[in-house]
Amino acid sequence: MLEKNILVKLFVAVFILVVIFSAPVFAMTSAEISSQVEVKGWKYVINASEEMVDTAKFKKDGPYTIGYVTIFMSNSWSTQMKEEIMVEAEKQEMVESIVHLDAQLEVAKQISAVEDLVAKGVDAIVIDPVSPQAMQGVLTMAQDNGIPVIAISSQIPLEQVTAWVGRDDKEYGRVTAQWLVEELGYKGNIVALSGIAGNPVTEQRWAGAEEVFKENEDIEVITREFADWGFAQAKSAMANILSAYPQIDAVWSGGGAMTQGAMEAYSDAGREMIPMVGEANNGFLLDWIEASQNGFSSIAFNNPTSHSAIGLKLALKALNGEPIPEQLNVTAPYIFTLQDAEKYADENLEDGYWVGTTLSREKIEELWSK
Repeated sequence: MLEKNILVKLFVAVFILVVIFSAPVFAMTSAEISSQVEVKGWKYVINASEEMVDTAKFKKDGPYTIGYVTIFMSNSWSTQMKEEIMVEAEKQEMVESIVHLDAQLEVAKQISAVEDLVAKGVDAIVIDPVSPQAMQGVLTMAQDNGIPVIAISSQIPLEQVTAWVGRDDKEYGRVTAQWLVEELGYKGNIVALSGIAGNPVTEQRWAGAEEVFKENEDIEVITREFADWGFAQAKSAMANILSAYPQIDAVWSGGGAMTQGAMEAYSDAGREMIPMVGEANNGFLLDWIEASQNGFSSIAFNNPTSHSAIGLKLALKALNGEPIPEQLNVTAPYIFTLQDAEKYADENLEDGYWVGTTLSREKIEELWSK
């Protein structure tokens, strides 16, 4: 029932301004209006807000230098997302260069990065904000200097930026938690693994999951640990949890490589595998397939790495003085079944490959071939 409901929602018609995506990333013409955009076999749903942003004040002649600011580069999702914007920049004649600065998980460094980009005179900024609260002053300063700011991935109050591109992280949390509750027959002890403490992605995913768990009185979340979306961190956290809690019935994970780490901790402890939810990276899908031989079951949400490329395209529209939607919600299908996992996993690629991508096969192999 859950799978059917989500698929119905994914393919409900949503009016979008497809003229925004006239470049090659999305194979659509301006005459088409659809809720489905198929890229490399994935059917993306793009929900554009009705609110449009007047960008006339940002209009200037190119070519342009674009600042790109990341939260951290210590996981493969961030690596692939960076490649998305770099590849898109090569397609755009009006992009002269991309200046990439990384915050290394520190709010102060991300603030300094934006200040540096403003001082360098970049024409626009695409940023994955580390904090929804702390960035307001510096992002306002950038826009006051005539620099459009497109936030991607991590959610941030819309009044702080020119526009935002991302996905509904709360929905990811809700759907995966609901699957887990149903898998347990609405009763059991759950361990929760979350990403970076305080990060909007982390907290939105947990908010969706927590709502579901609280609706089911026989479900108990016995502990919630932060593991920074990392394999090693999650493995260590899960090993400690296994020592402290004798009865664990399922693991809810907020994504990244944390589910893989939890699975290895279980394997090392000689414990029977339990249901765990994950995210659609190649390593997890391959582990899921292998563990399914011993009865392991799961669900994976798909978090597209193309937000950066779309953010760049919105920035270019803003620099051309064209109205852009205030927000774009980009969603790709969940992987509900073992058959889905088998379809999208690739034994010829490294664990770090993320299946929801618009990159060419050639670029994917360049990044992730074993």
